[in-house]
Amino acid sequence: MNSQEHYTPLHIIEMVREVLHEIDLDPCSSDLANETIKAKRYLTVHTSGLVREWTDFWGTPISVWCNPPGSRHIKPSLPMQFWERLTKEIDEGNVTHALYLAYSLEQLQQAQKAGYPPMAQFPLCIPHKRIAFINMDGNPQRSPTHGNVIVYVPGIIDNTSGFKRVFSQLGYVKI
Repeated sequence: MNSQEHYTPLHIIEMVREVLHEIDLDPCSSDLANETIKAKRYLTVHTSGLVREWTDFWGTPISVWCNPPGSRHIKPSLPMQFWERLTKEIDEGNVTHALYLAYSLEQLQQAQKAGYPPMAQFPLCIPHKRIAFINMDGNPQRSPTHGNVIVYVPGIIDNTSGFKRVFSQLGYVKI
């Protein structure tokens, strides 16, 4: 993809909602993306999900959906920065539970090398086919270039069984 923007298809967002019950925060979103996500609160490139608080306005823990933007030119990459932030927020008790979409399988390797908690230590789904992300025109990507991984990160809430039940429709689920 030429753009860092790769929007999650509706059928996956519906699965995310089924596992999380609601999406309190999407820290990597846009006005257009949130028309599908329908997060209670979302942060954009202009309001930086890497800097802002990941709790609600009262400091209550929240559920998080995270589909970070891609980036090859920033080190560590934006996806790895968001993975680090997510695991930090879980550890601090600010996130009830979360789903994280790794744009490529290589992110499983990057998370191991960088010293973050490895994604593979959490429940994850490897879809049986590449995800056709939605482009900025609202159309599915014609030839997805990467295999993907969806990682469930329990926090205060552990709905691992719901994750397995819902996401096994999409591909192999490792608990």
